[in-house]
Amino acid sequence: MKEEHYLRKELYEKINKDSTIFDFLEKNSLDGVWYWDLENSENEWMSPRFWEVLGYEANEKEHLVSQWQELIFDEDLEKATKNYKKHYVDMTHPYDHVVRYRHKKGHTVWIRCRGNILRNKDGKPIRMIGIHNDITQQKIAEEDLIKKNNELKAILDSSLSGIMAFDPFYDEKGEIVDFIFTMMNKEACKIVKLKEEEIINQRLSKIISGNFKPLDSLNGQTLFENYKEVVLTGKSKKLEFYFESDGIKEWFRNKVVKNNDGFVCTFEVITQEKELQQKLEQKVKEEVEKQRDQEKILLQQSKMAAMGEMIGAIAHNWRQPLNTLSLQCIDLINQFENSNLNKNYLTKWIQRIDKQLTFMSNTIDDFRNFYKPKEEFKKINLKDTILKIVSLIKYELNSNGIKVKIDISDSIFLVCLENQLHQSIINILLNAKDAILLNNMENKEIEICATKNSISTVLTIEDSGGGIKDSDILKRIFELYFTTKQNSNGTGVGLYMTKIIIEQNLNGKIEVENINKGLRFKIEIPH
Repeated sequence: MKEEHYLRKELYEKINKDSTIFDFLEKNSLDGVWYWDLENSENEWMSPRFWEVLGYEANEKEHLVSQWQELIFDEDLEKATKNYKKHYVDMTHPYDHVVRYRHKKGHTVWIRCRGNILRNKDGKPIRMIGIHNDITQQKIAEEDLIKKNNELKAILDSSLSGIMAFDPFYDEKGEIVDFIFTMMNKEACKIVKLKEEEIINQRLSKIISGNFKPLDSLNGQTLFENYKEVVLTGKSKKLEFYFESDGIKEWFRNKVVKNNDGFVCTFEVITQEKELQQKLEQKVKEEVEKQRDQEKILLQQSKMAAMGEMIGAIAHNWRQPLNTLSLQCIDLINQFENSNLNKNYLTKWIQRIDKQLTFMSNTIDDFRNFYKPKEEFKKINLKDTILKIVSLIKYELNSNGIKVKIDISDSIFLVCLENQLHQSIINILLNAKDAILLNNMENKEIEICATKNSISTVLTIEDSGGGIKDSDILKRIFELYFTTKQNSNGTGVGLYMTKIIIEQNLNGKIEVENINKGLRFKIEIPH
């Protein structure tokens, strides 16, 4: 048997000899000592400190059990009595509990009461000694903490977002290999389809194993890798991902924030939002396709609208060579009738005929290329292109006395869709021609210029058609089906398609403004 420590033995001897030592211990380390006579159960000595804790002077109370029983809460007296009976029967059952007393001023005092039954040599219980500890401040702090925790829990449970908190789980090398659930609100439990008590203190890998699987929506990363990164770096993360595992098939958006050694994660289900987004994207795609189809139709309509002008231009281009051919045929007959027809004359006649036919054939080729349905970007010489465009309608312009001035350097080249550029410029030139004729302008002139800077080529087309005085009308000139030709066959398609071609198909920019004599169209096409 272990020998009794000499200091313990010495302290007990001093307490027996000098009561002031016991008084010191009772006053400074405890909140009351009690000693109960079990043979005369009404008699119980309570140290003065106990009554002081309850707001009384020691001389106000007698050393009777009934004195303290008047102040204890009824349900706590019942609990203390049951505990006493268990300790009476079984000494190993601790007489240790917390009870409430009513203070003299009316408030509640929390007391921890501990005791031990003393028996005689025959084992009969004869006395009971015990101590009191005032734990009121501790209980108040605990209740405040519980209240705050309950308030926080209520706030978290009222959230429409799921909220989880985790602590890290380390392996023997000190590496984070998992996380432990420490908190979940109602929404989080609802999403994972488990009760809070089934989740708290469990490992993440056991409850939601899908967190450790690569996700396509996270570029092959796992949620665990992202959570671990937040814990190690302290940098918050916002994630959006599709999760299909552990009975869950949803799109989620979450925010992960480091909290002490672990992290807190708030998340919401966005499946409906994603489905709506996908539907909207599909709808936008369909509408874009419809718009593209409509633009193709409008582009064709624009060409068809210009076709009448083009046919007129072809007629003008062919009228002179046809007249020449007619005169040459008459001359050939005359020579035949006068017997002056010989081989040399016939050879020259055939050469002149061939020249006219070649010109007419080239004219057809030029118009046929203009109406090609498909084309690719290619490098063109801008001056050559403008000359070709003007040549298509030059007879119509000449017949109406409209002069065209071209000021473009031979060194300016563009990479573009040539036929679409043709159509855009022809639309502008035909509108300029109509304006000049409709307004009966004396000075009939169109001027085409081009300059080149570091980022783009700027092409300007100016006419002497009088311009558009109403600024509101000028702003609408590129609108679909808007036309200023109220008394003519204007469709409102040509300039609209010109803007579409320049800005969407050629990645350029087009503007229009009034100048002194008419309108100036300014086209910028990037290199």
